[in-house]
Amino acid sequence: MSERTSRLRRAAVAAAAMGGAVMSSLGTAPAHAAADTTQVYVWATDVNMRTCASRECPAYGGVRVGRMTVDAYCQEKGQAVTDGPYANDWWVKVEAGGPIGWISAVYVRGGDNWQPIPGVSQDWADCF
Repeated sequence: MSERTSRLRRAAVAAAAMGGAVMSSLGTAPAHAAADTTQVYVWATDVNMRTCASRECPAYGGVRVGRMTVDAYCQEKGQAVTDGPYANDWWVKVEAGGPIGWISAVYVRGGDNWQPIPGVSQDWADCF
């Protein structure tokens, strides 16, 4: 076996070992599990997803949810939102196949005015 082949073989073995270590560490990274969520239905169209529980927080550009089921992590009180006969100051942290952000509970089916959405966690720790 030539010196060059031997060096290439050692480099390949080292790269494979590094790749395995990286994959191993990726496998243990903390992440939200599906069990940590509750599915809710967003009944309105073109609902902005925001970076916090207020209309004053920036909306994610190009991200709108509506007439779809999304995964809800938690909910908290924030800025009041009124849309027609619906009003609420609860916001729900959701994931809809893209970034995770906040939507007003006004647009989530199943709640009442000024009340949290039934079945969605109110524990701040579930938001992370």
